[in-house]
Amino acid sequence: MLIDGEVDEQVVIFLEHEGVCFKDISNCSLKLSSVKKDVEIPVQEEEPKEQEQKEAISKVISKDKLKVFDRPIRSGEEINEDLPVVVFGRINSGAKLFCTQSVSVYGTIDGLVQCDGDYIVLNGIGNHGNVIFNGEIIEKESLVQDKLQKITYNGSKVDIKEI
Repeated sequence: MLIDGEVDEQVVIFLEHEGVCFKDISNCSLKLSSVKKDVEIPVQEEEPKEQEQKEAISKVISKDKLKVFDRPIRSGEEINEDLPVVVFGRINSGAKLFCTQSVSVYGTIDGLVQCDGDYIVLNGIGNHGNVIFNGEIIEKESLVQDKLQKITYNGSKVDIKEI
């Protein structure tokens, strides 16, 4: 958990007692936007009919396996996805893509892409582009422009391979 702001000593004691891994980022110069993740909250037992309806809805939703954008992501547009994402276009300066799963971008990235999945496939980062893979900033110098590359984690370090 990343905490931005003043952290009370009692909060620190509670988090440590509960075994929560956290970091105070209020002194960091880089402020990361975060992908919103659902928190599971225990609910009371529901009537069987309501439960069946919810299960039917979740089955329909779970059929979606991938989110595809067959267009550029425009400046000012912000996409938050919990499904794997494929973009067959560029990500313009000022556009943001946050994804909890894997991402593939086949155009130049001039905006911000934050991927928390197993991999990211990209074709290069433009002058204004930034890529954050599982919390680690990918340096533009480590990539080859206009060459398809796959970024993964190999143990504790980022691994970049040309495809």
